[in-house]
Amino acid sequence: MTRKTIVIESMYLLNYYQPEKGISIGGSQRYSLDLGRLFYNNGYNVVFITKACESMELDHEGWARVVALDVPYGSRGWIQFSKRVYGLCEQIQPDLVCYSDLQIAWPFCYGNSFALQHGIAWDGPSKHIVNKVKNYFQKQAIKKVTKIICVDTNFINWCRATDSEFESYRDKLVYIPNYADTDVFEYNYREYKEGDLLKLFFPRRLVRHRGFSVFMDMCSILLKKGYGIRPVLAIEDFRREEFYNLYPQYSNMGFEVVHPGFEEIARHYSDSFLTFVPSLWSEGTSLAAIESVCSGCPVIASDVGGLGNVIIPHFNGLLLTPNVEVFVEATESLINNMDKRNEMARNCQYVREYFAKSRWEKDLMQALSTLL
Repeated sequence: MTRKTIVIESMYLLNYYQPEKGISIGGSQRYSLDLGRLFYNNGYNVVFITKACESMELDHEGWARVVALDVPYGSRGWIQFSKRVYGLCEQIQPDLVCYSDLQIAWPFCYGNSFALQHGIAWDGPSKHIVNKVKNYFQKQAIKKVTKIICVDTNFINWCRATDSEFESYRDKLVYIPNYADTDVFEYNYREYKEGDLLKLFFPRRLVRHRGFSVFMDMCSILLKKGYGIRPVLAIEDFRREEFYNLYPQYSNMGFEVVHPGFEEIARHYSDSFLTFVPSLWSEGTSLAAIESVCSGCPVIASDVGGLGNVIIPHFNGLLLTPNVEVFVEATESLINNMDKRNEMARNCQYVREYFAKSRWEKDLMQALSTLL
């Protein structure tokens, strides 16, 4: 049987400045790879298109092709990347196209396409006019694709609240929560007691909007108060030295920086007292938050984006204002009331099946059935 072809646009699948190092770490990259693997297992050839500082083509584990286009980094290359993705699709003539970054579907969009919406990425402290332009681009891109898979309800509600044309495309938007591979992220309950060394885990990329400064400043205060905590950061390997050089104020905290592989990171969740997702803006439903919950470790997250679709306050974690003092107070209260933390850890097992990768695969293929 002849295999069909899917092209998956994924803007930063590779490290832009060092593409030869291969796939970059991050939630959207993992989502793109899992999506590609799902279609490969369903009889498709898979071609990823991404940006890089130079054009190149790589093989990915024998089942996918990665084509990197030399397009400028950031928003400067937005329209150019949209045009070149379209041009490459014209050459390949795929049966289906996925825009992992919705905005790339405008102004050039290949037919029979769907998009992913990983959360409102433009809700940061930008100038009003910048946000207004980005809002316009997003709403134009919505009109171009046939279906949009939304990882949270925040985007859907944003469209409903801000777009007078919402009802004309409402049925395009399908909410399918993010997921974890429950075979990898097995539930492991660990009961903590007074006197235990407490590992506080930050499994996020080293960018400002992921809130690493909230986490580190919180840990600094807790250490000064005499609590037996051990901060652990899982950031990109290539930014390890950059972190040490740029933030010497944290050098005496005794923290650890790790770069675990996908199979290895599950152990870090299981070994942690709490996982932290203190996002400041630009957040969907963090894969790290879901993986932590599935592993039995409660999550202390900010009330940003779609994190409220994952964390039920006081059941499997806490939702807080992304403020250092607020995070200190909440973490300190759980250190002093470990029964509450242990109760939330036990509750994590009850939401595992709803965040299972198998559920995501089934829902996704059903949502896209009219395009296949």
